[in-house]
Amino acid sequence: MIKQRLVLVGLHSLFSTTLTIACAAQLSGCATPSEYFAESAKELGIRDELQSSKVFIHRIYQNKTAQQTNDYPELHVYLDGDGTPWENNWLIASDPTARNPLILNLMALDNTPSILLGRPCYYGLNQSQNCSPHLWTSHRYALPLVNSLVEVLHNWLQDKRVHRLVLIGFSGGGALATLMASKIPAVKTLITLSANLDTAAWTKHHGYSQLSESLNPAQQPRLPATISQVHFAAEKDTNVPAAIVRSYANQQPSARFRSIKNYDHTCCWTDQWPELLSEALNP
Repeated sequence: MIKQRLVLVGLHSLFSTTLTIACAAQLSGCATPSEYFAESAKELGIRDELQSSKVFIHRIYQNKTAQQTNDYPELHVYLDGDGTPWENNWLIASDPTARNPLILNLMALDNTPSILLGRPCYYGLNQSQNCSPHLWTSHRYALPLVNSLVEVLHNWLQDKRVHRLVLIGFSGGGALATLMASKIPAVKTLITLSANLDTAAWTKHHGYSQLSESLNPAQQPRLPATISQVHFAAEKDTNVPAAIVRSYANQQPSARFRSIKNYDHTCCWTDQWPELLSEALNP
């Protein structure tokens, strides 16, 4: 029981954000996380659609620039963090969608055609086919989930022309982007923000049990040198310490590590995102 409690509290402390903002949207009553996220996307002019792999249904959001054309010299593919897998430290959340739409705000600041590639069971799909709480708890970085993300992105790109893909992952989305990168030939650049790139080091640091059913990016083969990597960390991040991000980057060819003062896990990435993005893409 003690071990179980450590796991639940630990996972919540990393991926939970302020719960009260779920009620901030001007909807009737208190919005669910998915409803608030959808309303935030609408306010930013970001459009969504559904796309299926053989196993899961995913929601894909497009920024305004991506909506204007199917010809993308460069496409930025964003992946969000793990949201809130747990509520009140003990209960598995029925809807793991992020309470903080940080990823939407980043994508809205990006002038390049960009999409948010939704994870299965997030953004209102928590009761869709083959979903279970395992996919936002112990199996959140499992191989079938990674493969589904790769497949659904490939399907979405079928009627589009893309010459270069840039994967951009925040928090747990950075772990997924890293696990996907070598599986997609068009990927030229991988950018992560406060990403959990070594789950074993993270759980050891906090004293939690391992995510035994998930892949650990740090234990996978090194990414090819043809993929440029930039891993941003926040010096005040108590969820994913900068040292964990630095350690991963130091083991990778063509990888750069960048630590940012006065930032923490969620603050204040939107303040300089266009500048940070330009820096990552133009070394």
